[in-house]
Amino acid sequence: MPSLHIEEERMHHAVNCWGRRLQMCRDMVASVLWFFTVLTTVAGCASVQAVELRVGVMLAPKQRSPMEAAFTRFTKETGIKVHSVNLPNAEYKSAMPVWLLDGKDTPDVVFWNASQRLIDYAEKGAVAPITALWKQENLDANFSHVKSAVTWKNEVYGLPVSYYHWGIYYRKSLLDQYGGVPATWDAFIARCQQLQNAGITPIGLGAMNHWPAAAWFDYLNLRINGLPFHQQLLTGKVSFHDPRVQKVLNEWKKLIDPQFFNADSATLDWQEVLPFFYRKQMAFTLIGNFVSTAFPPEMVGDIGFMPFPNLSTNMPLYEEAPLDVLIIPKLAKNQNDAQTFIKFMARADVQSQLNESLGFLPPNKSGTVGQDAFIKAGANLLKNAKGVSQYFDRDTLPAFDAKAVPLLAAFVRHGNAKNLSNQLEQVRLEVFGKP
Repeated sequence: MPSLHIEEERMHHAVNCWGRRLQMCRDMVASVLWFFTVLTTVAGCASVQAVELRVGVMLAPKQRSPMEAAFTRFTKETGIKVHSVNLPNAEYKSAMPVWLLDGKDTPDVVFWNASQRLIDYAEKGAVAPITALWKQENLDANFSHVKSAVTWKNEVYGLPVSYYHWGIYYRKSLLDQYGGVPATWDAFIARCQQLQNAGITPIGLGAMNHWPAAAWFDYLNLRINGLPFHQQLLTGKVSFHDPRVQKVLNEWKKLIDPQFFNADSATLDWQEVLPFFYRKQMAFTLIGNFVSTAFPPEMVGDIGFMPFPNLSTNMPLYEEAPLDVLIIPKLAKNQNDAQTFIKFMARADVQSQLNESLGFLPPNKSGTVGQDAFIKAGANLLKNAKGVSQYFDRDTLPAFDAKAVPLLAAFVRHGNAKNLSNQLEQVRLEVFGKP
């Protein structure tokens, strides 16, 4: 009997040991499961935080590096990685309705243009208003002078981030041979004739994509009729048969009829004109200051800038100064990080650094202007301007722009003012209706 009792105790002890071992195994399994649960949760949080901010950017030559520098700085400060969607001008404009209206591959933030181009998408409900952010950051303090260009029905839809001047660029050494820089319209025409007589194409124009030709119409209309009339005309309130418009076309013909523009303007874009400008085969080109980023460094010292010539001492000087903005598409998925990016890009130090590299001007009134000669010239030009227009295609409805600007580009080749007036008036009635 004692031996049986001892054996029972041994069996009982063995059972207890196995039980404790089983419990230990269970505890170990539970610990492993808990560890993997925590690891998965942490990884999940990290993956959420690692979501990229997609930013759509329309780039001209040499502009990618300044943009990427701004994105890198933003990532360093916030930890939010930026993926830039870079497209050239024409492709970018074609992608905008797909992004904003169709919601296909929509970036979280998009670079775009102020005025009617922005308002058109705001009217369609495709842009998220940033009014609350604007008030929270007190952006009126530094952007009140350009706020109207991003506002529709008391809601703010974009952050002004860059603006730039337009004017005429020329080769200094070339003009020195032919009487210097012309200050008036009549002197400009006379200089063009001198250059043509010497076998030099006076004016370079790359109008393959049409829009560069509109600058000539804009500036002549601003110089002859002023900004209020220009804005009324582009919003359909004035007939293109108006004698004031005819005066603009007749002055333009003073450049077209003598063939001062390059004959192949329809087959070249604005960048393809530049090599002829560099080789002094063309003397002048009317373009925005984005062109300065394309100038070869060794040639910059021989390139000058002049305002568009004055036609009348009685008309205040109005200038072209298109405003670029940042908008948040309504269909963007990463709205929170998009707002963080908008706040970052509103800062004076960020805008100053970016625009100095781009060759533009910071809209933020607390920003500083770069030391580049072209930027300083633009700052001085706009400081003395009575007012600014946004450019033909930005100051009118897209439907009118799409049909009218190709007609302006064609006018440079045929010079038929009556035909152009009839065509523009027909388009005006189609788009805006009768006044």
